[in-house]
Amino acid sequence: MTLGSNPLTMPTPSDGVPARASVARLRPSSRRVRAALRWTLLGLGLLILARYLADAPGITASSTWGSALRLTVPIALVAMGGLFSERSGVINVGLEGMMIGGTWMAGLFGTLAGPWAALLGGVVGGLCFGVLMAVLCIEMGINQLIVGVSINVIAAAVARFMADVVFSEMDGGTIARSPRIGGDVPHLSLPVVSGGLGTPDVSRMMESSELPVVAQLGGVLGGLTRDVSLAAVLGLLVIPLVAWVLWKTPFGLRWRSAGEEPAALQALGGSVHRTRWIAVLVGSGLAGFAGGYLTLISQGYIENQTAGRGFIGLATLIFGNWTPSGVFFGASLFGISDAVGIGRPETLRALVFVLAVVFAAVGVRRLLRGTPGRRLRDGVPSLVLGVVLLAVFAFVPLPAAVSSATPYVVTLAVLVVAGTRMRPPAALGRLVPRRTRRS
Repeated sequence: MTLGSNPLTMPTPSDGVPARASVARLRPSSRRVRAALRWTLLGLGLLILARYLADAPGITASSTWGSALRLTVPIALVAMGGLFSERSGVINVGLEGMMIGGTWMAGLFGTLAGPWAALLGGVVGGLCFGVLMAVLCIEMGINQLIVGVSINVIAAAVARFMADVVFSEMDGGTIARSPRIGGDVPHLSLPVVSGGLGTPDVSRMMESSELPVVAQLGGVLGGLTRDVSLAAVLGLLVIPLVAWVLWKTPFGLRWRSAGEEPAALQALGGSVHRTRWIAVLVGSGLAGFAGGYLTLISQGYIENQTAGRGFIGLATLIFGNWTPSGVFFGASLFGISDAVGIGRPETLRALVFVLAVVFAAVGVRRLLRGTPGRRLRDGVPSLVLGVVLLAVFAFVPLPAAVSSATPYVVTLAVLVVAGTRMRPPAALGRLVPRRTRRS
């Protein structure tokens, strides 16, 4: 593959790299697949244990996991938008504002032309603020944090003003919401597993059997594969697509170089200026798409419907360590927490138990197998948090009022645990001198 006009070749044994190491990097890692399967099975086992200890059938119900999937998608999309920007070296704390722009524009497009137009409108709304960020941060060199915060404030004000001007004049619209979007995008179910294409719904049979383990597994499978919006499927496909672009394409190499070592990119004939522009625009489009997805769920624009999800997406990006897989894990955690918060108090207790075990296990592992000199710093916060959550599970009744704050508390807890191992892009927030931006 090439970077600018200069070829970059993969290392070969003749370059001094051992042949075995070179092949290991090039071939797919079956160990990762086995590890993912192992952790998935352990997670399911922990959920089933929590279901019986807390007497919380809702933790493995198909309705809970269907909600979790729907709530995961917008967080994953907005976090991927942040990943695009920040991997190129541009700090983007304006994700919330880009989502807000996406929700308003999706409400307008959806009202006029239907649900698919709403998704397109979301992208357009996000791009409007992406262009603003690119001009101010990349062209003019204004502080990126200030620009991001300003976009969040401006977007909320502009959305309210435009809703008053446009939606208040439409039938069924007000200053706080758009008219209802008619129609919906198609929904899909997996054949055999969830009854798609007229096949038997095996997961529903499993869930209704009330057999231990079988019923819980059926609930989880059914929730994740039955009646899934095509918009959600498209949103989830963004994650492997971004991973492929980041690690497997020439643009991905330029993209990472712009955020890690801009001087190296310029020395090889690449343009930091152009790469950052593309990254910011794509990232803002994804954030706007997340806003459009929220509008589809609500069947219209509603004021404040983002509910801080742009900030949660930014937190997800950070504790996902600026990687697509980490972002997906973080978004899934938020989606599950949000879905559980909608349910009954005993379901929330089950989630507390799951988190307690996970945090405690991570803490013990870091204490026993961590890097010498960092074991205490890395392991103690996680272990202490796990013990505290176990105490809460065992002795503290959780009121229903706590449920609405669950995803935000979980996000904060994960940030505390993961914060000791974060590695942002080396050139994140670093301005490229004007004389070299035109390279």
